Amino acid sequence: MKAVVYRGPRNIRVEEVPEPKPKRDETLVRFRAGSICGTDLHYYKGEWKKLKKGRIIGHDACGQVSETNERVAINIVISCGYCRYCQQGQPHLCQFSSFMGFERDGLFSELIAVPKRNLLSIPEDVSSEEAGVLEPVALALHTFDLLQPRAGEWVTILGQGPIGLLMTQVAKISGCRIIAVDMEDYRLKLSEKYGADVGINPRNENVARKVRSLTQEGSGMVIEAAGRKETVEYTPTLVRRAGRVALVGEFSGRIKFDVAAEATFFSVYLNPLKYSLALDMLARKVLDIEGLITHRFPLVDFEKAIETATDPAQKPIKILLTSKD
Repeated sequence: MKAVVYRGPRNIRVEEVPEPKPKRDETLVRFRAGSICGTDLHYYKGEWKKLKKGRIIGHDACGQVSETNERVAINIVISCGYCRYCQQGQPHLCQFSSFMGFERDGLFSELIAVPKRNLLSIPEDVSSEEAGVLEPVALALHTFDLLQPRAGEWVTILGQGPIGLLMTQVAKISGCRIIAVDMEDYRLKLSEKYGADVGINPRNENVARKVRSLTQEGSGMVIEAAGRKETVEYTPTLVRRAGRVALVGEFSGRIKFDVAAEATFFSVYLNPLKYSLALDMLARKVLDIEGLITHRFPLVDFEKAIETATDPAQKPIKILLTSKD
């Protein structure tokens, strides 16, 4: 069978690999749709180097159970179920967890062996394409649970890629006033469609000055979704006193806390407990995924897909991978 294998920076390719043999608690799932994530791009560019060579990548995809043809979403977090964090309902923080696509082989494979307890049935009203972009939806929902937004509060979202645009959508339905920041005007235009009140391009305006002019003293919430060390370090200049800053795209950087009095800074990890809610919101058409998909490729054309994802001239937002049948 064919799978997408990491061989090093700029060297992620489709290869023939042995079919997986499911263990007693696992079942085989046939790949149907999945999406390239910003994390995949970091590994492809060589910006992150912790991935083991020979690893099958992919951590956002859906498929069909081979035995029953049931359509299923896949929770990639393999948690122990017994540690303190699992017991208190935080399996994404499990002390002994492993993640498919990182510590274990991932989902960009024609056949995937998945623990049965990690499968969620996809509602009829959710397409396989939508279910193939489930992870950033769950991430956005979890982020706003942690931020605890107040109606009418300002939120500044740094980065309007797929994750940032979903943050914008969730911010809108939470009753927030939204400042979207991105260096690409076409992404800022899309953010307006999803509810952003103001769009700022750092190439043309001083972001901190504009945010403080709009909000009077700074944004109540700031979300770093650009995945850049520089934007992490910039967040204290945007948040008001006692505001909240969610570091989603990147966690590294040197933060000058003295300019953000009593503001709370925290990192955000994917919470698989939000997958069910994400599927429900997609079924009710509360959030839009299809509008984010700009390009579609068969899984076997992954090399073309990743080249497109890294080419600004193609104006990529979300790159979808599909099965050949």
